[in-house]
Amino acid sequence: MTRRAAALLGVCLTLLIPSGATAAVRISGHRLVGVDGHTLRLIGVNRSGTEYACSGDDGAGGLGYAIFQGPVDAASIRALRSWHVNAVALPLNEACWLGGYAGLKPDFSGAPYRSAIAAYVKRLGRAGIYVVLRLSGAAPGDHAFGSDQISSSEVPMADADHSVAFWSSVAAKFRRSGRVLFHTFDEPHDVDWACLRDGCTADDSPDGNMRFGSYQTAGDQAMVDAIREAGARQPIIVSGPNFAADLSGWRRYAPSDRLHELMADVSSFDYSDYVVSHASDLRRFVRRYPVIVGGFGDTHCVSTYSEKVMNVIDSIHQSYLAWTWNTVQDYGGCDNALLDDPAPEVNGFPSGYYSGRPSGFGAGVRDHFRSVR
Repeated sequence: MTRRAAALLGVCLTLLIPSGATAAVRISGHRLVGVDGHTLRLIGVNRSGTEYACSGDDGAGGLGYAIFQGPVDAASIRALRSWHVNAVALPLNEACWLGGYAGLKPDFSGAPYRSAIAAYVKRLGRAGIYVVLRLSGAAPGDHAFGSDQISSSEVPMADADHSVAFWSSVAAKFRRSGRVLFHTFDEPHDVDWACLRDGCTADDSPDGNMRFGSYQTAGDQAMVDAIREAGARQPIIVSGPNFAADLSGWRRYAPSDRLHELMADVSSFDYSDYVVSHASDLRRFVRRYPVIVGGFGDTHCVSTYSEKVMNVIDSIHQSYLAWTWNTVQDYGGCDNALLDDPAPEVNGFPSGYYSGRPSGFGAGVRDHFRSVR
């Protein structure tokens, strides 16, 4: 394409954008396109805590002890940027977002939770960071993920009782946020492809222990429809089954999106590899659809496996988010914790959130992030 033709194309594309519209991340073919109009790869981290801190039992009457795990101020965002992170995934809790049920503390649910999430998303955006808003904490009926003591495992699939309402609300809140993407549900499991798309009756009995029991799930189609009906046009990320370690049926069972802005998600850890063993399948898949590795990591204080994952995804020019931007000091050890700084706390938080000092696992991830162009 000549420079003159490229300039004319740019003018035409500009004219197609409605007056007053905000530039937003979008999908073009099998690639993401950023707010600047250039091809985008999301290279970043998950920020765990927002899916359970708001509902966890603190032993003082009522459920919930915080909204975030760790700081969310400007100095902590600078630590993120020091790793050359351009994306952060925030796992959300539907009961905390919606509020008004499950016995959650009002200080950490409903309007306070929504406002805190929105403020953090805005600060991240001002720093040039894209945000993936992901439903991770779901539970049927008058329950909240994180409030039980049976298991910390996620339910098999989003629930019909709350998840569609959750996405209607979240999408309406962020429909004009150009650096936001939506992820319908994190790591579905023990359900089939048809259930993922259309919903079904699922059984929540982690490790054979009855927790929430039989419940009606919400399918990805209902959640995608809710997002679009709220006026949000950003890309929507959809996972496969088997804890997001299966793309074999994704093309056939992906929900319909009138905007054609769907992105596939996989998870890949040293104990449940997908990316490395399916590298050739991924290369074929990304000829038509973009892919994000929504979570990856090592559990032995090294980054040997993670570096293999990043190398595969680099070779196909797709996106990945390491699990997780938390510290060894407040995450129970170095299993997937990217940060480790034994220095005295800063502002009441482990100092790693401010120094960005990596754990044994995080060192290789940080160095790789900094090398990616």
